[in-house]
Amino acid sequence: MLLAFDGAAFCRSLDSIDRVLRVLVHAVQHAGWDLEIWTQGDLRPDAARFRPWVRPWSAHAQSSADVLWSPDIGFPQCDVPVVATLHDVNPLLPDGRGRVERWIRGRRFRRRVGRCLAQADHVVTDTENARGRVAGAFPQCTQRLSVVPLFVDPDIQPLKGERGTGLLEGLGISPGFILFVGSLRRHKNWDGLIRAYAALPASLRERHALVFAGRAARAGSEAERLAGALGVRDRVRLLGVVDEEVLHALYGAARLLACPSFMEGFGFPPLEAMACGLPVVATDRTCVPEVLGDAGVYVNPASIESITGGLASVLEDEEKYDRLVEAGRRQAGRYGPARTAAAMKEVFARLSS
Repeated sequence: MLLAFDGAAFCRSLDSIDRVLRVLVHAVQHAGWDLEIWTQGDLRPDAARFRPWVRPWSAHAQSSADVLWSPDIGFPQCDVPVVATLHDVNPLLPDGRGRVERWIRGRRFRRRVGRCLAQADHVVTDTENARGRVAGAFPQCTQRLSVVPLFVDPDIQPLKGERGTGLLEGLGISPGFILFVGSLRRHKNWDGLIRAYAALPASLRERHALVFAGRAARAGSEAERLAGALGVRDRVRLLGVVDEEVLHALYGAARLLACPSFMEGFGFPPLEAMACGLPVVATDRTCVPEVLGDAGVYVNPASIESITGGLASVLEDEEKYDRLVEAGRRQAGRYGPARTAAAMKEVFARLSS
C-alpha cells in the first residue's frame, strides 16, 4: 500500500488542517505503510521533517500511489482514487450572522462540498456526530462516508521547568491561567468567554488570568474593547498565533482550558489539553461531548452564567480538579494512531470492494 497525501497544509500558514495532516501521517507511519506527500510549494520550516516523503505535485502522474488522501475538501485533480475529508457542516449552522450573510456563506460552502463530492471516491469525517450531520446535509454521500477519528499529535507535550517558565515570562504570563486555544472566530464564542470570565469572583480573576492563543486579526481589537468595557482588560492576554514550543509551554502552565464554542469539527485543543493534564470546560454542542466523553465539564455556550459556573467549579474544587485531570488523560489515551490507522484500513477496503 502506497498512500499519498495532499500536503498543501504544510506549505501555507499554520492552521487546523496542518494538525490533521500531521496525525494522519503519523498513523500511516505507525501502520508501516508507504507514503508520499504531494506539494505544490515550499514547506514551512516547522514542517521540514516531512521532507523525505515530499514529492512535487507535478510528478504525481509518475507515482505508483494507490490512493490520494486529502485532509480537507479541496484538492487538485489526479488519476488515483481520492479520499477527501469533510470535517463538519458548521458553515450551515446558525452562528449569529444575519440571515443574508448566513445564506451566502452556506451557498458558498455547498458549492465547495459539491465540487468535492463530484471528484472524490470516498469521504471521511472525524466523529459519529459529524457523520450524522454530514449525511443529513449531503445525503448523496451517505453510501461513501466513513468516520476516521483523529488523535493528539505525539509531539505535543506540556513544557514545564525552566524553559517553559522562561518562555512565558518573556510574554508576561504567570502560571495558573485559563487558556483558550483557537482563532477568535464568531463560532468559537470568545466574547462569551470574556463575559463569563468577567463574571467570576474577583478573587478568582486575581489568581487566574485569561489567555488567548490563536489568530486574532479579525477580532483582536474588539476583544480588547470588550475586556476593557467589562473592567478586566488587565487580566486578559491576546497572544495571537504562537509557535509549537510556546503552545507546549502554555499547556504546561495553564490551570484549565476553556472551549465554549457553539460548534466544533473535532476539537483538537480540548483533547490536547487533556493529554497534557489540564481539565477542560467545554461546550455541550456538536461533536465535543463525543470526543471528550465523561472527562469534560460541559457548559451551555449560549449562557454566560453556565460558562462562569463551569469555570468556577473547576477553579474552586481541588478534588474535582484532580478527578478531571485523571479522567482527561484516560480519555485522550482512547484516541491514538492504531485506532486511526484501523479506520483508514476500512476505508481502503471499501474503495477496493
